[in-house]
Amino acid sequence: MLCIDIVFGWRKDPCIYQDHDITELALLQSKKKQVNIRPKVKSMLCPDHDLEMNFFCETCDQLVCHYCTTNEHNGHVHNSVKKMANKHRKEMEKMIEPVEEMINKLFTTRQKVVAVGEKITSQATEVDQQIDLYYEELDRKLQQQRQELKNELRELSARKKKTILLQMEQLDFTETQLLSVKKVNDAVKSGSDQEALFMKKQVGADVRRLTNSFSKLETEPVELPIMEFVPAKKYKESFPRFGQLFDDVAIPNNCEVTGIPTQPLVGSKIDFTIITKNRKNERCYRGGSHFIVLAQSSRGNVVPVEVKDNDDGSYSVSFVPKQVGEVKLSITIEGDHIKGSPNIILVYQDYKTLNKPRKVIKDDGKIGNPIGIAFGKDGVWAVTDGYYSHNCVYIFDSHDKSSRKFGRTGTGNSQFKEPFGVSFDANNHLYVADCSNHRVQKFSFDGIYLLQFGCYGSGKGRLNGPTGVVVRDDRVFVADRDNGRVSVFHLNGRFSRIIGSGHLSKPWGVAVTTNNRLLVADYTNNCIFRFTLDGAYVDKFGDGHLSCPVAISTDLHDLVLVSENGKHRVSVFGKDGTFIHKFGSSGSAEGQFSYPRGIAISPYNDVYIADYNNMRIQIF
Repeated sequence: MLCIDIVFGWRKDPCIYQDHDITELALLQSKKKQVNIRPKVKSMLCPDHDLEMNFFCETCDQLVCHYCTTNEHNGHVHNSVKKMANKHRKEMEKMIEPVEEMINKLFTTRQKVVAVGEKITSQATEVDQQIDLYYEELDRKLQQQRQELKNELRELSARKKKTILLQMEQLDFTETQLLSVKKVNDAVKSGSDQEALFMKKQVGADVRRLTNSFSKLETEPVELPIMEFVPAKKYKESFPRFGQLFDDVAIPNNCEVTGIPTQPLVGSKIDFTIITKNRKNERCYRGGSHFIVLAQSSRGNVVPVEVKDNDDGSYSVSFVPKQVGEVKLSITIEGDHIKGSPNIILVYQDYKTLNKPRKVIKDDGKIGNPIGIAFGKDGVWAVTDGYYSHNCVYIFDSHDKSSRKFGRTGTGNSQFKEPFGVSFDANNHLYVADCSNHRVQKFSFDGIYLLQFGCYGSGKGRLNGPTGVVVRDDRVFVADRDNGRVSVFHLNGRFSRIIGSGHLSKPWGVAVTTNNRLLVADYTNNCIFRFTLDGAYVDKFGDGHLSCPVAISTDLHDLVLVSENGKHRVSVFGKDGTFIHKFGSSGSAEGQFSYPRGIAISPYNDVYIADYNNMRIQIF
């Protein structure tokens, strides 16, 4: 410790300095040794009690004195300034983050605006030269008109520049305010704890105010460097204006699409129109905009698109979807999407064209009598092979190649006696209706046995000849054929409820629609019953048309496909139950069936049908 003690006329006890570093004053003066003393920060006093404000009340967000904590702030959340300062400094750091982001955004915006200003100048010069070249070919009588156009150009350029300058002023003003708030925050970092807490509320208010004003700030150039000279095509004796200046250009976010059909069919032309609008959101009435229109199917295939400029600010667009499902439609101008782009168009299957299969699978004769069929995740699918053949399950990959099989005849685990319906859950676990064993078995995707539920009988949780099965969310719906009902189980096999008693006679197939309706194909009643998933009866359809329906499936638009044993065909119904189309007849040729059973729709909306007696799978 360095001590400086000047004694006037008397001598202090030297013992009190025995542990101190004593230096003569003359020596200090000779060495010109400087002693820097940090000024003590003046404490802030309570305006009400004239006491030092050593506490911070979090409830009221303000500094208080000891007397305040025991009176008007009694019961509030408060603590000493020292303990509160670090915590609230961190809060202030978070509060100031939007300012940093706004400063960065402002810098980017400034660069864009400066670039536009420069482009306006350069393009104005270019247009000026075009005007000169054009009017050099005209007669002296056009000089006055040429000058008028050049004056218009200068005024237009000046207006644009003025607008840009005004935006620059606004950006400068905003930047000044943002930097001011940041400067205050930076100062607080090196200030006292009391100052930090005292300024917190003000900084927060400033940040909120600036955030609000920044959200209204135009962060894109408010003008575009678009000026174009369009010469007249013909001369007239009256010497009209031979050209015009245009600032009327299509703004991507204001352009829109009209006329997209609500239910386009695969293979049919889709026509729609693009309407261009300018910055004022007014219709453009001239062409020349360069659109890029990309149509891509859910399989990733690009669909060829035709675009026609109608020279009136509208553009006719058309394409023909080759696949069912979603088509992603992207429309851009110079890289910017127009309003609503990209959007999704749902393409429906035209089931009236399903007469000949695109593919037939016999798996080199390995498939015996296919019954149930279902799709899992990633396009994999399963087929049950039962009755008088292999009593097993085949697994196919997304390319329709057989990858494995599991199961054999018997009553034990992983053994079957007439496996009928099959279904996948969200984890790609398989549920197989083991008909003559009166149970449902659950397997992993690799064919590993997991559990079983149901046993012979008519009581709750018992089954009698289960045929169809479908999984929706956490429930398994089983067509309990010989009990005349649908039994519902949880994924772990625990019984849930019974549906359809008193309505159903011989339910064979079950399906669930996208709007959560349970569809049941009733073999004896020759119709489709519709229930809620909680078991309430809704209605039925297909009476007078269906003949021994055994399996049912729905597509992504809830159109219903039903395989009929009685007439060896497939019938198609709308989501409201209205008959649409039928295809197939008795026989062994492609497109014909012999007791068609399971029916399933792939992720790409191809229809897979288990052609039981013909020992094959037909794909439409």
